[in-house]
This record gives sequence, structure tokens and C-alpha cells, in this order.
Amino acid sequence: MDRTGKAHALAWALAVALLAANVAGYAFDLYAAFSWFDRVLHAATILALTFWLAVMVLGDGVRTGQAVLFVVLIASVGVAIGALWEVAEWVFDHVAPGNVIKGKDDTVLDIIMDTIGAVAAAALALWFRPKPAVTATMVGGTHHVR
Repeated sequence: MDRTGKAHALAWALAVALLAANVAGYAFDLYAAFSWFDRVLHAATILALTFWLAVMVLGDGVRTGQAVLFVVLIASVGVAIGALWEVAEWVFDHVAPGNVIKGKDDTVLDIIMDTIGAVAAAALALWFRPKPAVTATMVGGTHHVR
């Protein structure tokens, strides 16, 4: 399996695993059972979603040689997803019974974990990004390799 195929397989595996973990968290009340569960799930879910988007949507759509831009772009998308997640939690608390948001500290820690997941996804996407092909051109009788 080539690098792109491995990235697709990993992206789908992470997405399915984290979907199952999120469902299990609510179904088996793992958020109450383990104090760390919410934090880990925030980082891992944002990692999975962001990596999936980077691989499936962007693919090799960002020019080669732009590693820093690639990482910043992918990480920013992940942080934005995390922020939208926090807005969704706030809305849920106002429309349905429950106590999803546990205060400012909980929200800020969630965003920190989302950021960690987003940066990890960006690094992982960069690792799996297709490598540029080496091309040689003749300019004025001299070979130039790119």
C-alpha cells in the first residue's frame, strides 16, 4: 500500500474508532466514570476529524515546499472545529436538559485539548503528504533538478 493509501486507511480507522468512543462515552457514562475521558476524547476526536479532512478533502492540494503553511492551515481548521464543538455544547445546554458545559475552565481545557489534537493531525497529515516528484529540466544547456 502506498503512502496515500495508508493515509486513507488511517483516516477512516481513526474516524470510526473515535465515533465509537464518543458513542460509548455517552452510552456507558464514561465521562462520569473517568475524569480524564473528556480531555482525551477532545484531543483524539479533533485529531481524527482534522486528519480525515486533510487527507480526504485536501489530499495533495497544497503545493509542495509549503510545510509550515500546510501545518498552520490544517491546525487552524482543527481548532475551528473544536470551537464549533464548544458552541454546540453551549447550545445543547440551553435547549436540552443536562450539564454538558462545566464552566469556563472546562471550556478552556477542552479548547487546549482540541488544539493539541489539531496540531497532531497537522503533523500526521504532513507526514503522510505525498512527496514531490523530482523533475529535471534543461535550462541553457544545464540540468536543473527540482
